[in-house]
Amino acid sequence: MKKAMSIVLLAILIFLLSGCSSRLDAGTIISKQYEPSHRLYQPMVMIINKRTTIIPRWVNIPDKWFITIQSEQETDIWQVSKSYYQQVEIGDYVEREMH
Repeated sequence: MKKAMSIVLLAILIFLLSGCSSRLDAGTIISKQYEPSHRLYQPMVMIINKRTTIIPRWVNIPDKWFITIQSEQETDIWQVSKSYYQQVEIGDYVEREMH
């Protein structure tokens, strides 16, 4: 059971990390998105005394700012700081090193 749980957790981790890499290093901003802070219910599976138990847990997600970048044929979404988000406008050309 522990081995199966480890495999599932590893698969989830790989899936999440594969989505974190950005494809573009520069491009034009085509949209901006703000995601306000919120609480997220996340059930946590634990094995206690050889029994599987689901423990409820709340996770606080902070504010997040995103810009969508478009190059010649590719589009990518970058998570940026609040100050950078406020500096740039749709239509601006940006490079990865700037934020």
